[in-house]
Amino acid sequence: MGASESAVSRRANRMIKQGVLRVFAAADPLLCGLGYPVLLQIECAVGAAGAVARTLAARPDVRFVALLGGGYDLVVELIVPSRAHLTAVLVEELNTVPGIVRTTTENVVRTFKTSYDWGRTLLGDAAALLDRPPETASPPELDDIDLRLIQLLTADGRSSVTDLAERLAVSESMARRRLEQLTASGCLRFGTLIDSELLGYHWELFVWLGVDLGCLDRIARELATHPEVRYVSATAGYSDLACEVVLRDHEDLYRFNTEVLGSLEGVNRVEIGTELHTVKRAYVNVSTRYGVPEARLL
Repeated sequence: MGASESAVSRRANRMIKQGVLRVFAAADPLLCGLGYPVLLQIECAVGAAGAVARTLAARPDVRFVALLGGGYDLVVELIVPSRAHLTAVLVEELNTVPGIVRTTTENVVRTFKTSYDWGRTLLGDAAALLDRPPETASPPELDDIDLRLIQLLTADGRSSVTDLAERLAVSESMARRRLEQLTASGCLRFGTLIDSELLGYHWELFVWLGVDLGCLDRIARELATHPEVRYVSATAGYSDLACEVVLRDHEDLYRFNTEVLGSLEGVNRVEIGTELHTVKRAYVNVSTRYGVPEARLL
């Protein structure tokens, strides 16, 4: 950045203290044996979407909630440990949430991309410094210490190794070794959360694609190469592919629709929902009330 370490530290700490920037650790649920992802699309009664979003965001098995403009009012990601758990949610528990009118469900069968550096183009040539080495280590057999370590870092991604070791009642060398194993295998990744509008990106979209199944893998991998695509997964249920996209403006949206989606052979259905407001991401509640991000309150 061409700035002193003290200047960078001072500015970063100020943004973190104000809630503008959050550092978090995200565990891969499949690699960690925590469960598998399921996406829900939810239609709400008029005026009820905000309350439903807050209710669902309070659930510990919900990783992501966003209010949408489009065919549905909410998109929600659950991490479920079993089919029985999913059955209980869909058949019994959602029925008790006032304001839900209709839901659709799709299982995430493979995730091709989850990225938190969608704004890397702002750095120009320096963006290459963000590239991470490929994950080559095999996922370790997780024990209670690993799971507690993941839980602590999910709550606070800036915890020091010293603090983690003390809270886990292990040595610093063990805590550091466990952390390195988790990150090298892809079980645990660190990222930052920030309101995209603060960086000049005014469109966040959730896109569902119906595709010829013989083309699914190729289309998913092609979408994953685009930096504006934050998330891509193959799904079974409501759609064949689901992706999340972060774009600058109307012109950027037009470009993405015509040049990216429009060039993909094998796509036969596209549905786009505008993310009006993100309530929870990566298990982190990113708003204190409907419609107003914390960064705007401070």
